[in-house]
Amino acid sequence: MRPRLRSTLAGIGVVALLGVLPGPDRAAAQPKPIKIGEINSYSGVATVYTFPYKEGLALATKEINDAGGILGRPLEFIHRDDKLKPDEAVKAARELVLQDKVDFLAGCISSSVGLAISAYAKDTKILYFATHCQTSRLTWDDGHRYIAHTTNNVNQYVRVAAKKAATLPIKKWANISPDYEYGHNMWEEFSTYLKKLKPDVEFVQLNWPKLGESDHSSYITALLQSGAEGLFSSVWGAQSIAFVKQARPFGLFEKMRLVAPSVGNPDELDPLGKEAPVGAIATPFAWYDAGLHKRHPKLEAWTKKYTEWATAKGLKDPQPKLGASWGYASAYIIAEAIKRAKSADTEKVIGVLSEGFEMDFPWGTVVMRGCD
Repeated sequence: MRPRLRSTLAGIGVVALLGVLPGPDRAAAQPKPIKIGEINSYSGVATVYTFPYKEGLALATKEINDAGGILGRPLEFIHRDDKLKPDEAVKAARELVLQDKVDFLAGCISSSVGLAISAYAKDTKILYFATHCQTSRLTWDDGHRYIAHTTNNVNQYVRVAAKKAATLPIKKWANISPDYEYGHNMWEEFSTYLKKLKPDVEFVQLNWPKLGESDHSSYITALLQSGAEGLFSSVWGAQSIAFVKQARPFGLFEKMRLVAPSVGNPDELDPLGKEAPVGAIATPFAWYDAGLHKRHPKLEAWTKKYTEWATAKGLKDPQPKLGASWGYASAYIIAEAIKRAKSADTEKVIGVLSEGFEMDFPWGTVVMRGCD
């Protein structure tokens, strides 16, 4: 019986010993996340777009991670507020790269901020996904291998607006655009293409308010006295909402035809409500339009999914916005690039992006061109 007892005690001893030995580090066993340092303007005039954008980003990230992540690793976005200032954005980028050890950078609704982060990305050789800003310079004139656009640039949709404007019986045009990279790029693209399509047009007055300027009364007075028949506007976000509300009592939009690409987006249109400029020409994300649903049958289901997600999170306005579609698409585009590269290695992901690829979304096909 002694050997049997000895065997039993030995077994108990092993169990007890296993109980006190340090077990495997469970945290270390978890797959290392692929970290994206996301920098954007989460305060000020931009929030009508950036808050929904952040929600779209979050929804897509949850879906991606619930499906197993990317290459078995979870996707993680670390957010920073650039306050619409290039120096703040670069400071945040440095912290994200050096302290948080992010794999990639993303974000920026301001084109000036985007250009600043792009320059930093080029210097430090970290890939920057420009998910929000739209100046053509970002990937054309100032483009380099460490920058990739996941949204359209101004050239694409402003030319659509100019093409429509060229069909109008309007010869004299005025402009009001924010005095920074995006505003100047917008007016340059619109006026140049409109002049090409309709050589006899005249540009009688140019107005350049500061980005975020709140009082537009002097510009409205000048526009009313300009003799213009048409008005191109690229003020956006809370500034666009303020401009429209201030101009409406003076009948500005009855006196001249408004072409304002962003004003038709639900991000601006919903807050304007009955004060929206009827008849304005815009290039909006009209998720509620029956014609758009007919063209893109999957849009209705996505709209319902997003609304349920936003409602569950307690958002005051759970309906989708253009910003939400940008964020949602950007997360999936970044994930797809890493998946195709079979690695989060910067150079391998750049190799995939340089070849280009296409992805289908509920609102249409997104083409990631190898050139930008």
